[in-house]
Amino acid sequence: MSSNATPTLNQATSHSEAPAAHAEPRPLRILFHINDFGKGGTETSLLAWLNALDRRHFAPAVSVAYPTDDLEFWQAHSFPADVPVHVLAPSPWMHRTHQITRRRKLKGGLKLYHKLLTYAAVRPLAAMRFKRIAQQFDIVCDYDFSLRHLAGRCGVPVVGVSHFSLGERLGKRGARFLAQRLAQYRRYAAVGVLTPDMAREADALFGQALKVVEMPNVIDIAKLRRAASEPVDVPAHPYIVSVARLDEGQKDHATLLRAFAEVCRNASDRIDLMLIGEGRDRAKLEDLARELGIEERVRFLGFCANPFPYIRHAQMLVLSSRYEGFGMVLGEAMAIGTPVISADCPTGPRDLLDGGNAGLLVPPGDVGAMAAAMQRLLTDSALRAAQIERASMKIAAFAPERASERMLQLARQVLTV
Repeated sequence: MSSNATPTLNQATSHSEAPAAHAEPRPLRILFHINDFGKGGTETSLLAWLNALDRRHFAPAVSVAYPTDDLEFWQAHSFPADVPVHVLAPSPWMHRTHQITRRRKLKGGLKLYHKLLTYAAVRPLAAMRFKRIAQQFDIVCDYDFSLRHLAGRCGVPVVGVSHFSLGERLGKRGARFLAQRLAQYRRYAAVGVLTPDMAREADALFGQALKVVEMPNVIDIAKLRRAASEPVDVPAHPYIVSVARLDEGQKDHATLLRAFAEVCRNASDRIDLMLIGEGRDRAKLEDLARELGIEERVRFLGFCANPFPYIRHAQMLVLSSRYEGFGMVLGEAMAIGTPVISADCPTGPRDLLDGGNAGLLVPPGDVGAMAAAMQRLLTDSALRAAQIERASMKIAAFAPERASERMLQLARQVLTV
């Protein structure tokens, strides 16, 4: 809705029609935008929102800049049937080189051609299309901050969402870069962050210049438990599981592998490790497993559309990241009833694990501490039971009904400005 819109949510109407007398309040039309769909945590958290929003209050839709094979995959498996998808660059000439860049790094003339095509033609045309589509909605949720140049200029309020530690992503950049980012972020009606720690980071970086709101991910406990009950071929031996993209710049599986090697050396019984996820550093991690002599105990499963049965049967889930936003997989494991260990990285894990009461926290990159934590959970049944109970209580705060309430409150705040 534009800045001249009627100020309350229940009175929100289309841009061209006034409400009929005594008409029932219609659902809020909310458009979620993401540049393109992959198979990461941002995409799965967006799908959770699309499935969780109460349809009495919301009519959600999605826009993507570029089509991808992963988008088709998610549409076939997880998209709600009532959620339309708008593609801003639908023609092959608009998205072909983008598809290539997702698979490999461009070089030479093809790289130059891609840049010229993108900035001279594709982005302007996609922006025009987005502005037309946005007029059909009351509010836009920019789910990956890819609308920074359009926010405040498309006739409806836009809420931007940060999924990663602002301190890690922005805190080490110079003052000029931060000033530029602040100018872009101020175009948003609000900036959503996933955790209280992210809110503290935003305050430290930008002070009171932004309207920052907490917008944690949705965790549908009942749905996760149904998915976790599906049959699956699990390893014959007890195992530890990690579900994360194989990207050493963020996820730091090297620390996990080294810690697991220590556990294997000290354990009296066999324990295996299952890594679920795909990424550019898979070959490097496979080499490290061989160097550590644990290749027979480490299983690289690759991407899995439903990792939850594997999580359910695991002795524990371990997240070894250097930084996070929310740490969605931790919450998913907690909902299923699997104990968790996480690097105490910025941001998310400490808040989600209630300061260590609902899961074990270890210093990022600390092989010895991670190995000791894994050994504790493998041998201390009382600790496991206590963690599972505390995690169950903590995770209830992220249930779909509470998420819908938070989104409704945010929409009302934005639409009354």
